[in-house]
Amino acid sequence: MKTITTGLCLAALLGSATVAMADSTIVKVPRENGAVHQEFKNLLNETLSKFRSGIGRVELVGKAGSNTTCNANFYTSGETTFVTMAVADGDFYNEFYIDHPHQSFKKILFQNLIMSDENVELKVVQRDGGYSIVTDGKSLKLSSKSQGVESPTCQFSLAQATLHEGETE
Repeated sequence: MKTITTGLCLAALLGSATVAMADSTIVKVPRENGAVHQEFKNLLNETLSKFRSGIGRVELVGKAGSNTTCNANFYTSGETTFVTMAVADGDFYNEFYIDHPHQSFKKILFQNLIMSDENVELKVVQRDGGYSIVTDGKSLKLSSKSQGVESPTCQFSLAQATLHEGETE
């Protein structure tokens, strides 16, 4: 009887481990101009839809860890979004395009949309960099890598975003 109970507990444990691993769905974003930008706009639709013209800057101030300040700006237009990211007064700075309409796909290793019950992540990995944007609709986490240097993960509240209508890079 003890062997059967142990076997059932082990089976239940393995079954729950399978569920835990399978709770994320990875969707490959096509290597087409505009595909990653469209996914980004879908992720931040509630915030970006507040721009009457569809063009503007989303300014975010947040934290990386307990004391480090992060600033991020998303300059969004119909075709692309230009991102600036600064951590702790110059400890890390990066700027990049989310899917520039004239970009080359040579350096991109993969671009995925990773969906779970808790959040959605847009992840682009390049040979010498990349970025990750994770949101649950209320908060946003941003990290990037440039020339082998990886940023800390910055966390922002979307409710505290400052919107600048019509502002471009």
